[in-house]
Amino acid sequence: MSQTLSDLPSGHTFETVRFSVDAAKSRAYREATGDTNPVFDSDGFVPPLCVAALALGALLNQVGLPPATLHTNESLEFLAAVPVDAELECTARIAQKSQRAGMIVTVIENELLLNGTTAIKARATVFSPGASTPS
Repeated sequence: MSQTLSDLPSGHTFETVRFSVDAAKSRAYREATGDTNPVFDSDGFVPPLCVAALALGALLNQVGLPPATLHTNESLEFLAAVPVDAELECTARIAQKSQRAGMIVTVIENELLLNGTTAIKARATVFSPGASTPS
């Protein structure tokens, strides 16, 4: 990947990502995080943070991260439960970009749709070293 997140301008729109989370991925996430809430097994839902993490990871597959990049903040709004195996659509854009003390600050906003309705809204802040012209 030749283009990095810090190369992209404010307003950049990522390609839409479509994915689903099967029971095995949901279970692996819960085991890794120590989440023992039985509602996910009994009701067949995916932990909302699992969905948000997989969505951000899928978006970042479209662009490289400069070495020493830090994911410094994440705010999430959960509007609907996501069932196991449900098809999700994630749209995202770079909402803000600035430079502070030699770090490029990039804010990514994304929205996850379930059956055409917003299920999750997320806003991630990433700090990357380097000298780029903020847009």
